[in-house]
Parts: sequence; C-alpha cells; structure tokens
Amino acid sequence: MTGKEPDIILGFGNFAGTTPFEERIVAAARAGLPSIGYSIFDYQELKKGGTTAKDLATVAERHGVRVAELEVGLGFDGPADGSRWGPSWFPWDLPYLDRTAENDFLELADAFGAHHIVVAASSGGAGADSVSRFAQLCDRAAEVGAKVAIEFLPGTDLPDIASSLAIVEQADRDNGGLCVDNWHYVRGTPDEAALRSIPADRIVVMQLSDGPTEPLTDDYFEETLNHRRLFGDGEWDVAGFLGLLRASGTTAPISIEVLSQQWQSRPADELATAFAIATRRLVSAAQ
Repeated sequence: MTGKEPDIILGFGNFAGTTPFEERIVAAARAGLPSIGYSIFDYQELKKGGTTAKDLATVAERHGVRVAELEVGLGFDGPADGSRWGPSWFPWDLPYLDRTAENDFLELADAFGAHHIVVAASSGGAGADSVSRFAQLCDRAAEVGAKVAIEFLPGTDLPDIASSLAIVEQADRDNGGLCVDNWHYVRGTPDEAALRSIPADRIVVMQLSDGPTEPLTDDYFEETLNHRRLFGDGEWDVAGFLGLLRASGTTAPISIEVLSQQWQSRPADELATAFAIATRRLVSAAQ
C-alpha cells in the first residue's frame, strides 16, 4: 500500500510487545485507523521462524491497513559491530544498527510501502560520520520510496532538535528529516524557538502522547517506556504543540505513541478504539 502520506498511525509501542501482528492490524482496522507502526525487532524474531516481509504485507493488505512506520534503527552512526546500544541505564539489551538490520528495514519498507523509517543516534560519543551515514541510509531508503527520520532522544549524541536538524540539513536528502516526539521534547530540552525553526518539509512524523507535569520517577527510560498518557488524560498542551507544528505547513502524519503499562494491559480492540477517538478529538482541537 503506497500512495499519499498517512494521516494517523497507531504506533507499535502502544500495544504489549507480545501482541501478534495480525491482532494489531485487525484492531486498527476495526477502529478506523488507516495505518500502524511496526518494530524491526519483532520482524527479526518472526523471520527466524520463516515469516517473510511479503507474508506480513499480505496480512495487512487483507484488512486494508498500511504499515506506514518502521522503528527503530538504534545508533545509525554507531559501530555496527553487534555491541549494545544506548546509555548505560537503557533497560533493554539491543544492538546498534548494522547492515543486516538495514536490509531488514528496506525489505519491510518495500513490502509494506512504508512511509518512513525511524532511527536514533549513538550515545557516549560512539557515533562517527553521522552526516554521511545518514545520507547513505536515506539514499538506500529512497530506492524503496521511504523517508528516514532521526528521533532526537535525550541520553544520545543527538538529544534535541538543533543537533538532529543539523545532521539532516547537512546530509541534504529530500527524504531525510525528523521524528518530532513531544515526549522527548517536553522531557528533554523544550525550546519553542527550535521547534518553530524546523522546516515543514523536514518534519517526517509527529509522535504524540500526553503526560503529567512532573515525572513520576527520576528514571527517564522508565517514564518513557511505561508512563505516557493518552491525549486528555495528562496535563500537557498537546493540541497547542500539534497546532504549532501544523502552522509551519507540515502535512506529516501523527503517530500515536502512548507507551503505557496501563493501556498495554487492555484488549487490543479497546485500546485502538479509545486511541482513535482521542486522536480525532486532538486533531479537531488543534485546528
């Protein structure tokens, strides 16, 4: 399923990690959501059992849902030697992006007609040649019609808008841009001038959630992975954030990114329906 830019994407992390692919697809379809996100790590596990990207694409097409977002290439500018990605406090043992994972991303993007691939930078100064390596990844993604978005992430070597946008602009690829996640913006280094400085065509996707004014813990990744809230259940001005970005002229899709233990424990259909309703209210409020 290729074609126009997606409108709303039901991100991968909203569901419990064990939720099967087809269950995610069906839940999105029943909720009237046109697109979902998918994880490279889930695919790599399924691939060990013989599942192919085309198999998954067939399932998605059967239900009329597009897999528009692929996540996440960790350390696109890192050592690619199998070493563990991330700050020491990151809770999961995941490797840096290497050539095999790149190929898996492109295989999925081609089969799904994905809109974009999300990547994050290295940490602890492990990255090298960030501009050229981002450009090379964009060039490979362009061959299958996909964009590549850097997600600025506190704790990495590209922790904010300014540092990430500098890489994108120096790489100067039409399909390269930013994943603007309001969680990392609010919990990182919020800078409205920097937010307004992002050119409309460099916003590839807006990942949105709500949250409490004050963190519930002092563990950034615990907060990020477990304690986000659905729009309207938190205390942030998510509509104002979305409205500011829309005012730039961007037509980038919204990716719902409510990583929450509370929601992940609920049935997939219930989650998808509630998220669809809340997102449509959010879009209306931001206009």
